[in-house]
Amino acid sequence: MTVSFVKMSGAGNDMILVDHRDRALAGREPVLARRACDRRFGVGADGLILLEEDDDADFRVRFFNPDGSEYALCGNGARCVPLFARELGLPGPRYEFRSDSGRHVGEMVDDTTGRIELPGVRTLRHDVEAALDGRSVRLDWGDIGVPHAAHWVDDVDAVPIDSWGPQLRRAAAFDPDGTNVSFVERRGHGSLRMRTFERGVEGETWACGSGSAVVATLARSRGWADRRVRIEVRGGRLTLDLPPEPGGSIGLTGPVARCCQGTLELDGP
Repeated sequence: MTVSFVKMSGAGNDMILVDHRDRALAGREPVLARRACDRRFGVGADGLILLEEDDDADFRVRFFNPDGSEYALCGNGARCVPLFARELGLPGPRYEFRSDSGRHVGEMVDDTTGRIELPGVRTLRHDVEAALDGRSVRLDWGDIGVPHAAHWVDDVDAVPIDSWGPQLRRAAAFDPDGTNVSFVERRGHGSLRMRTFERGVEGETWACGSGSAVVATLARSRGWADRRVRIEVRGGRLTLDLPPEPGGSIGLTGPVARCCQGTLELDGP
């Protein structure tokens, strides 16, 4: 089976996008995700995005991790969706689409900048205890359809993320499914730097849009930011526009780039 794809990057979150309106891959989506996202035997990406028909929105979007697991939301991947939809010839320039985390509105601000409206953060927790290298640390945490923890640090570049990430991602406080984890450095009021260890990827990614929304919300809850928060990630700079009241939608704006297109051979019919 031959699958056509486009690869895009949202601030370094590289994604493989597939037009799945014909549902030709039904039941084999996890197989495609594992095959396509493999950086040695496939195309290589942080995730797979499928665009599908929807009766109640312009289209539906589904997200898959490299391990084949499906998840509710990838903020930076979602910012790539309006550019992909435009390439498919779908009417725009604003698109209303549905994911397992809710309804979103996305658009291209210009040819290299995408914006998406994310659902509000549902739940916040502060000072969650977790074990790290044999000691106790405290994390903040939020749920935006996917869980995300924040560990506030003095120097994000000094974090041994390959060691700390797996420990905190599986901390007992976040059982049974674990959590994504960001290490966050405050640079000034409303200005942050962060690095992220993502579950499903089981490694560091160059950006995390949903995590950025949670981190921005947590920073405001601690009095370290107002409604606009700027976050520097490894793949660029993201701007978060927070709602007047907790729980409202969050605007996520940042760079989008088209990397390549091609076809991938998938074993079987």
